Amino acid sequence: MMENTPMKFRILEILEDGPMRTDEICFKIGKEYAGEDNPYGWGKIKFDCIELASAGILNEGEAIVDEEGILDKGKLLVMYSLSGLGKDYLQYLKQTVKPRKV
Repeated sequence: MMENTPMKFRILEILEDGPMRTDEICFKIGKEYAGEDNPYGWGKIKFDCIELASAGILNEGEAIVDEEGILDKGKLLVMYSLSGLGKDYLQYLKQTVKPRKV
């Protein structure tokens, strides 16, 4: 596991197991990174997912409106998965990135 690495790297790693929706990613990552298990932290995680998708590293799948307030009422919950480029990039990261010492 790529613990103590930048959040974007960890997002890629958890998506290696299969597609996840925005709320699932936020709740999982938020608990792992100190201070990110709150609406502000979730916003940062969502933004990282958007950036990774914009770069072609993640694929965006089905999106639904969060009508129940699971994460952020009235906002989209997007299904993300690794693209082919994302899978290759994750393998590269696993071989080269060393976790930070805390």
